[in-house]
Amino acid sequence: MTKLFIRPLQNLMANKGQKLHFFIVLSAIVALNACKESNCIDAPDVSNIQVDIAIDRFDQKVNRAGSYEELSQLLNKYPSVKNLVLHADQYPNDSLLNRRYYNLMSNPYIDSLKMDVENEFGDLTEIEGQFETAFKHVKYYYPEVKAPKILTVITGLAHDLYISDSLIVIGLDYFLGPGAKYKPMNQPDYILKRYQKPYMVPQIMMLYASRFIDTEYDDQTALAEMIFYGKAYEFAKNTLPCTPDSLFTGYTSTETKEVNQYENVIWASIIENEYLYETSHVDKQKILGERPKTYEISQECPGRIGRWVGWQIVKKYRQDHPETPLPSLLEMKDARRIFNQSGYKPMN
Repeated sequence: MTKLFIRPLQNLMANKGQKLHFFIVLSAIVALNACKESNCIDAPDVSNIQVDIAIDRFDQKVNRAGSYEELSQLLNKYPSVKNLVLHADQYPNDSLLNRRYYNLMSNPYIDSLKMDVENEFGDLTEIEGQFETAFKHVKYYYPEVKAPKILTVITGLAHDLYISDSLIVIGLDYFLGPGAKYKPMNQPDYILKRYQKPYMVPQIMMLYASRFIDTEYDDQTALAEMIFYGKAYEFAKNTLPCTPDSLFTGYTSTETKEVNQYENVIWASIIENEYLYETSHVDKQKILGERPKTYEISQECPGRIGRWVGWQIVKKYRQDHPETPLPSLLEMKDARRIFNQSGYKPMN
């Protein structure tokens, strides 16, 4: 099963007392002076590209199954749900799996989840539209690619996502957001906020990007991981060209403005602390891992900042090499080559 949120920077200025001050002062400046910018990037015209997006509402079919027998028949028609979502291999026989799922779907608290899902997502027209936009752009860059089947389920918060080349399975009850009556267990708030409707398709497209990204797996440096994530962000943004960056990064609007404003300071910290070619998993986690903040930089600097910097490097490379199409960039294995040829050195 593909989990929605994947992998993990460091000390910013020699004068540590200045670090927090910069981010606090910026918050006030941004609130007063920020200009509203378009979320859109230049994108190809995909209006004539046809894709077939029809979300299969398995969750609603379960709701209509009035008996154990009807539910069992339904499950037999969906081996992907049984094998990939309900983990049929963990049960001695299908009857036990079917009975467990029937009992779960008959639990009163599931009725509340079902109502919340219906109220939050409705008929999924908006979500279908986002997927249509995304896969039209995918098909522009990769004409041979067929849009995967998309299936929605409710599992009592046991499953978030499964993503492969041909199939995307979405646990809708996982994406009800921080205000939901029932929430995924053991998820901190900074991760939980991404489990809601606006983030769903952007985050799925970031994960879907991995099928197109090539990398040198023997390169265990932080730079290699930064570039990998940068490619995933860039792919997703180019499939959803008018989606706010915050829905890919998970940063708030304030955090997004701050990291853009202090990009040079963040970069100076990475260089100063020699993280770029670090291979220690523990040290790499400081800039790439799931953390509420990158405390080594500032109490206000968001976590996963190394991934964001990787995206800036990738964008700078594309800016300086407009002749390189997106698929070719994603296929470039050598992270150091991308970095060196990007000329990335923020000066703001």
